[in-house]
Amino acid sequence: MEERELDVLLELGQSYLLNRQYSEAINKFKEALKINPRDPELYYHLGLAYEGAGEFEEAKKMYLNVLELDKNNDAAERRLRQITSRKTKAPKQPSQPPGG
Repeated sequence: MEERELDVLLELGQSYLLNRQYSEAINKFKEALKINPRDPELYYHLGLAYEGAGEFEEAKKMYLNVLELDKNNDAAERRLRQITSRKTKAPKQPSQPPGG
């Protein structure tokens, strides 16, 4: 029963994620993690949902969880690098004021 419920929650979460309904996706992936807290795929998708919602620190935590469970997860490593590089880049300042 739990396995079927897990599949449904994952599918719903992915659907919400694809439709950019990030808070709904986050809720479904969190529900799924209550059933299976050792599934790196759930953490990865939750990271994507947090990232889409602009919650980059939470996304970073989820990708780190993925890598704890699956040290060779290239997708999570890539997302983590992108978030980290995004945060370290300072916004570009125009060389002269707009319209000047």
